[in-house]
Amino acid sequence: MNSPSLSAVRPYLPRAKNARLLAGMLPRPMLFALAVFVLMTLIVVFLVPFPSQVDELQHLSVIRAQYEHPTLFPDWSEYLILRPDDLTQWSATSNYINHPSLYYLLLAPLMSLSNDPVVFRLVNVVISTSALAIVMVAARRHFTPDVVPSELFAIFAASFPKAAVVGGMVNNDNLAAFAGAALFGGMLGLPGAAWWIMAGLAIAGWTKLTAFIGLAAVAGAWLGIEILAGRMKLPDRRVLLAALGVTVGAVPYLVTFMRTGQLLWVNEALWRIPVAQRLHLDLLGFASWFFKGLVLKWPASEFSHALPVAVLGVLTPLGLAAMGLRYRESRPWGIAYAIGLAALMAIHFGFGWRSYLTLGDLTIMQTRYYNILWPGVALAATMAVARFDPRWRYARLLVIIICLSPTMLGAMINLNF
Repeated sequence: MNSPSLSAVRPYLPRAKNARLLAGMLPRPMLFALAVFVLMTLIVVFLVPFPSQVDELQHLSVIRAQYEHPTLFPDWSEYLILRPDDLTQWSATSNYINHPSLYYLLLAPLMSLSNDPVVFRLVNVVISTSALAIVMVAARRHFTPDVVPSELFAIFAASFPKAAVVGGMVNNDNLAAFAGAALFGGMLGLPGAAWWIMAGLAIAGWTKLTAFIGLAAVAGAWLGIEILAGRMKLPDRRVLLAALGVTVGAVPYLVTFMRTGQLLWVNEALWRIPVAQRLHLDLLGFASWFFKGLVLKWPASEFSHALPVAVLGVLTPLGLAAMGLRYRESRPWGIAYAIGLAALMAIHFGFGWRSYLTLGDLTIMQTRYYNILWPGVALAATMAVARFDPRWRYARLLVIIICLSPTMLGAMINLNF
């Protein structure tokens, strides 16, 4: 396996000028949180063996396939997996990746520089860090520190358990997170807000169906809230460009539907479980399995927390975000993200139930799908904690520790990837 040269990596690393610009836009607490995030992703890059168990070999294989034969609308059923012992050779094992082509086409040119996974991991660090930076810049520009304290928002924004883990790996979830950050920035009024909204929706659509569904629901809910409240009139540029973003984002799924009759191709031969080996569940039993799996996979290191501790780690930030909906400053975005969460959860559950009924598959529970919605949760949670009675300083510290535990403690207990 070739080692990446500095010249191969340098074009994809942030320039010092951009770093100085970012330092001028963010206060020290946010810069510190970004630095910690980068450090955690780099630990993953250099210390977690490749391939991890988060589909890395499969994603890298599609990147290689797009390098050899680039296409906007691939036939996923023809794709194979690279040999883990020789990443220049194909195995006979069928791939199961079924996502649109944008992420793979963007990274494919790197194959002309190196086939070392470290190079591709470093590019993912840039993508995931850029997403977090956009979220922080947007919040900093829109809200005054007395409404959204920088140190609190930095903690919550960077505390999604899987963000730093996946951020240091080859995974299209990082581009999905970037799409979510772009939409968040547009909703909070970054310069060229309508274009940010369009870009977020279009990129989400061309990256991952779960991201497209969740972010389209958020955008639609937020635009509807703004129109009903009289803060936006029709026709509005943001509405028109959001519609364009949804239209562009829907293209790969429409093409797949016309080809196969389904929105996504599924490698049924791989996921089908023989009937005799299936776990037999009714709808209630599946729901229990589904939500228990989501909770146990919440920490950065999956299954590293006992169920009661994992439940506390999930419900604390969500409960704080629900409390934040009481405040006028966070309500439009908080409600929109709550609707997006409900829509994505419903689709996620429905797809999982259908997959179980038809294939016997019980692997659908993945909490990292929800990273795209975390900026809205972080914003509402920050506003709730910022308004705790000053006498509750220990309560504030306690909830912060609980929210950080799945991220920091989960990673330290066992880097099991």
